[in-house]
Amino acid sequence: MNPSTAAPDWRPAIAIVAQTSDTLGEAPLWHPLDGCLYWLDLAGARLHRMAADGHVTTREVDRPTPLGAIVAGPAPGCLILSALDGLSLYHWANDTLLALCHPEAGRSAIGYNDAKVDRAGRLWIGTSDLAEQEPRGVLWCWTPGSAPVLAEAGFTVVNGPAFSPDGRTLYLSDSVGRRVLAYDVAPDAPVLTHRREFAAMAVDEGYPDGLTVDAQGGVWLAHWDGWRVTRFSPEGERLQVVPLPAPRITSVAFGGEGLATLFVTSARLDLAPPLLDAAPLSGSLFAVDAGVSGLPERPFNPV
Repeated sequence: MNPSTAAPDWRPAIAIVAQTSDTLGEAPLWHPLDGCLYWLDLAGARLHRMAADGHVTTREVDRPTPLGAIVAGPAPGCLILSALDGLSLYHWANDTLLALCHPEAGRSAIGYNDAKVDRAGRLWIGTSDLAEQEPRGVLWCWTPGSAPVLAEAGFTVVNGPAFSPDGRTLYLSDSVGRRVLAYDVAPDAPVLTHRREFAAMAVDEGYPDGLTVDAQGGVWLAHWDGWRVTRFSPEGERLQVVPLPAPRITSVAFGGEGLATLFVTSARLDLAPPLLDAAPLSGSLFAVDAGVSGLPERPFNPV
């Protein structure tokens, strides 16, 4: 599709959930096994957890920064977490990390980025050129019980991914390329086909960042330097734009009762003082009354 800003602004109820002042808030996750919301400060090496009563606890993560992403692990309070040294299994109850795998071992200046588990239970994780200059980022697919395999390559920064309700379409943000791509994904093999452009971003829309998909198949996109989240139809039509009080919107996830709340992370990274003065809530976690429900995230069991 051609870039467009024709979708009308939508003014749903927006709440400030936590003013954590994250340098690079990212990777919101509503854990389906414990009903808690988790998210990261990638640059600050911090993990946040919001309990059912709304109380937020923050822990330092003893891994080299930047961190990458979290996905639900196979038990309550259990997460798969990525950092510069690979993927680990983290247990909130005893604050422990167990190294799992490091498919990018041997390549310098590569960082892990967004990750999601598809409807078949496979973990897809993107990587990025840390300097954000060369197309060295790739997409890995990790099937439980197997080693991660290379599924796609040739990106500077890989963000997303997200999956259609039936699991047959993968959406991926090529952030530096200012576009969202879509692929057909095989349900029984880590194979992507029929690559196409799902949406392109105009300059005033910023850069496409994290993604999620609602129960109706709508695709929700966070805009870095765009002050917004956009909802697209499964065909790539802009349906709604949600303006937000921070320019660097990083990722989105459904959670809460009935998965009817869209949680939105943001960043303060490299914001000049005048812009930060104009957007003091940058680095906060927001909640949007989305008007639709999300889909539960599938836990990943690496064995």
